[in-house]
Amino acid sequence: MQPSQQAYYLQTLGIVQYVPKDAVFPVDEAPAAAFNDPSLDAFIEQSEAPVDRKTIDVAARMNLNFDEPVVTKKVSRAAPVEKPALSASTEPKVAAELIEVKFSLWQPNAEVLVCSGVEGALADGDQMQLLTNILNAVGCGIHRLPQMDLVEWPPYPNADGDEDEVREFLATLLQARLKTRPVKYILLLGDTAADWLLSSQQRSEQSGFGSLAMTPETTALLVPSLSNMIETPQLKATTWQLLKSISFAPAAS
Repeated sequence: MQPSQQAYYLQTLGIVQYVPKDAVFPVDEAPAAAFNDPSLDAFIEQSEAPVDRKTIDVAARMNLNFDEPVVTKKVSRAAPVEKPALSASTEPKVAAELIEVKFSLWQPNAEVLVCSGVEGALADGDQMQLLTNILNAVGCGIHRLPQMDLVEWPPYPNADGDEDEVREFLATLLQARLKTRPVKYILLLGDTAADWLLSSQQRSEQSGFGSLAMTPETTALLVPSLSNMIETPQLKATTWQLLKSISFAPAAS
């Protein structure tokens, strides 16, 4: 192989040879002449022929691949995914607070209906005896309390409702009771009974203990709860001052 051919082949492979400053190439060995060398055409035509071992070693060291062209892969960045902003309509809703209220109802005669808020447990023996004494003091004349009716919210398991719905439920229930069994007085024992069974207007008209017109036919009497009267005996006197001028005795036929 002529030196000019070797220089061309090495240059084609990307190998730069060191050439001394005083080196002189003959005209027939100049790189330009190598382009017209017939043996170069023969080398190009034999591109499918096996490459000699020396050339393969050189190519391996230079990371060259004779079989596949070098392809530069462009890696595209995925566009950032924007998280949707939470609007007022998509904000998680806060669960409504569960409301639980209970009331015990007794009707000793046709004149009066007794309603007591249940605070934790139903009335015990001492409380029921106190209520019996109060009713007898105003003319009921009973030996023991009649059967108790229980009104409660929620009316069935897993029933939900806000305060307005609970008040509407209790008001509808009480109105239906008074329509079928009208009474002259309704005795509301404790703040719970007054707060839940009276309308907002009625509650504003009467603060504390006293009496007010619940309907044209029925007067509501607001007195302390049975438990409070037992814990604070002075409240019995407050209750008596309110009830002593009232008779729960049935009207004579």
